[in-house]
Amino acid sequence: MATSTAGFSNPLQSASTSVTKDVYGAAFDSTEDIYSAVLKMTNTGEDGKVTLPDGTELDMNTLTGLTTFSVYLQFLQAYKEIIDNVFVFVKNLENKLENMLSS
Repeated sequence: MATSTAGFSNPLQSASTSVTKDVYGAAFDSTEDIYSAVLKMTNTGEDGKVTLPDGTELDMNTLTGLTTFSVYLQFLQAYKEIIDNVFVFVKNLENKLENMLSS
């Protein structure tokens, strides 16, 4: 059962790049976004600059840059938790429907 998640496009992407996908794809993408952000932070290089998806450049050598990046990661984590909860709900709903149909 493919469940449309028209409302679950990543809020950090611009409207022109968001794609409607099923809840399983959204759950995968939300996990990928977090790991991608952490990888960006570890690959800052000597200048300590990180560029967010919206084009904002953060200097990781300053308290402001670290705080902003920390809030960005917290936002991604909250987004991932929402998607994961929807994923579990849909999975449980599909199991209940399957059990009802097989009874």
